[in-house]
Amino acid sequence: MKKLLSAFLTIALSVMLFVPTFAYAAEDNVLRIYNWEDYIAADDETGENLADEFQTWYNETYNANITVEYSTFGTNEIMYNELKIAPGSYDLVCPSDYMIQKMINENMVEEFSAEFLDASNETSYYSKYVSSYIKNLFGKYEVNGGKSWNNYAAAYMWGTMGYVFNPANVSSSDMKSWGAIWNIMYDNQSTLKDSVRDTFFIGLAFVYRDELNTLAADYQNAVLQYNNGIIDEAQFNAKAKQYNDAISVILNRTDDETLAKVEAALNAAKQNIFGFEVDSGKNDMITGKININLAWSGDAVFAMDQADENGVELYYTVPDEGSNIWFDGWVMPKGANTKLAEAFINYISMPEKACENMDYIGYTSAIAGDAVFDRMVEYYELSTEEGEGLTAVDLGYFFTDLTEGRSAVVYTDTVGRQFSAQYPDKDTVNRCAIMSYFPDDVNEKVNLMWENVKGTQFPVWVIFVIIGAIAIGVAVYFIVKSNKGRRRPKKGYKVISKG
Repeated sequence: MKKLLSAFLTIALSVMLFVPTFAYAAEDNVLRIYNWEDYIAADDETGENLADEFQTWYNETYNANITVEYSTFGTNEIMYNELKIAPGSYDLVCPSDYMIQKMINENMVEEFSAEFLDASNETSYYSKYVSSYIKNLFGKYEVNGGKSWNNYAAAYMWGTMGYVFNPANVSSSDMKSWGAIWNIMYDNQSTLKDSVRDTFFIGLAFVYRDELNTLAADYQNAVLQYNNGIIDEAQFNAKAKQYNDAISVILNRTDDETLAKVEAALNAAKQNIFGFEVDSGKNDMITGKININLAWSGDAVFAMDQADENGVELYYTVPDEGSNIWFDGWVMPKGANTKLAEAFINYISMPEKACENMDYIGYTSAIAGDAVFDRMVEYYELSTEEGEGLTAVDLGYFFTDLTEGRSAVVYTDTVGRQFSAQYPDKDTVNRCAIMSYFPDDVNEKVNLMWENVKGTQFPVWVIFVIIGAIAIGVAVYFIVKSNKGRRRPKKGYKVISKG
């Protein structure tokens, strides 16, 4: 099988080498956007989305005649490969965390202007309203001689990965651990993502659960010390950072011993789960086909919303061992029309536009501030004052820039549902790590591990059909691209899957 796959890849690469690489020059009055499917607020009746609105707004505001061409993709790899084949074909794209890292490392993206990064600039809505938590998260990673991700990427949506589960059919206490996926009690009741990066991440958390739980216990001890006044805030923050740094190292291990352990663990999990999925899991939860779904927080919100309409109450949790904190962000590929790209990011970073996006997509915007906070309080019917039976949730880490005198503590009568998925508390984000970019040699090893886990085998005739399809598809791609322009996104869906 491996020799057959190697031969297939070699032939496919040979076919691709005959495809010319096209470079597109930026046009002053055209903005070409490439985004995930169904990942922007849209009017289901007219089909207009925020990109269309931006075109109208820009033309009226600046008395200029611009055109926005909006296209969608289904995976990070599709987006990346298209940019490699046709450099400069887009002015603004929205990859996920690890792909942003890869593109920065490969010098594929433009740097933001000083004006865009200046929060005091009255039209720099992104720099003015982006949560300081997100800005600090991006600032942790140094690139290109002292610069950070903030110089190259603007966060769009963010969230966590955890379980959506049905408490009527599974133990809520069992959901506090990734071990539930491997628990024979839940045979054929759970799913994993058909995504090497996400499922590998969960495999790491399971393999190193003892080490992670020891770190978690130490962190919870620090929480108690802080709450009892034994350590001050600065000391607690230092311990929290130390904890997060430690789990980040563990949850990004890729040495050969680790790969072997994760492969064995995932092969064991494969015998216990209902299956691998990317987008069907949330619907399987709603219909009751499964009881545990590994899910991105935005998909969790969708599943809980839909289940509520069917009279089924689902919950969401991030297991104690730790998990992934992910984000999608805007970057400008080399040669982009940076002026219009920055203007668009600023437009959708206006708080009212950020709220529109959240209401439509179901994911959490990186934009904070008073307007977004007020929308959250109203949408989830939260209280800003203590009351009997209410649980306090301190979101001060995210809403750091509220008007002076306002508290970011809210009170809710329901923990573990839509609100908790959209806005995790500080303890939850502290036990979540960013998924790091893998260099090509490591990526190859991880993909081979995944191939061994999935065990996908193709007959010889299928491989040759695929090779022919690649050649035809590439030819059709450039014919369609040159003659028909770019497709518009599908309409009528509330959320997307990040897979």
